[in-house]
Amino acid sequence: MKTAKDYFNKSADEWDKPRRVAMANNVSAAIRKNIPLSKTMTAMEFGCGTGLISMALAPEVKHVLAVDMSENMLAVLEKKIADNRVDNITPCQLDLTGGEVPGERFDLIFSSMVLHHVKDVDNLLGTFFKLLNPGGRLALADLDAEDGGFHGDIPDVFHQGFDRKELGRVLERKGFTDISVATAHVIKKESATTGKPAEFSVFLITAKKDTIS
Repeated sequence: MKTAKDYFNKSADEWDKPRRVAMANNVSAAIRKNIPLSKTMTAMEFGCGTGLISMALAPEVKHVLAVDMSENMLAVLEKKIADNRVDNITPCQLDLTGGEVPGERFDLIFSSMVLHHVKDVDNLLGTFFKLLNPGGRLALADLDAEDGGFHGDIPDVFHQGFDRKELGRVLERKGFTDISVATAHVIKKESATTGKPAEFSVFLITAKKDTIS
């Protein structure tokens, strides 16, 4: 049975299609709007893929650890880093959902369109909390709850989007504060369930780990 890792490895070389670039640009803009970025911040992107968002935000932070399970996605990112002479992004093949964690801590953790591929989101959010420095920020973009029409037969889709309020409550239970959510992007594509044109909204939820935790 194919896994999400198989799918992303196979898709890596053709991943940066215009619709994905547009979404990454809008998610990056939403992160900038809702998170006070600075050149002193160390950041981690969870599920970085080809690094569209890491590349966009890297000029505004000190360093980005770009984490993904797919070696082919990371290879595309490595080429971008070399071609653009970027010196503050470090690609890292790591499975946070399998218990692997980096040794460092971060001022910002962000991800886009990854949570729905994570079976135990509750546990992952707890890991994020532990990996953040006091005062650190979290920014997660993903689909609003939908009927399954977005992904079709893509493997390892454990959640058909998320209810914003419920995700906020989970973050609160994990110890996060200053939780806020807004629409970052709308994807227009044919629904796999109806075969008709549909719109799928993407939210950005942000939160903070208090300075005293």
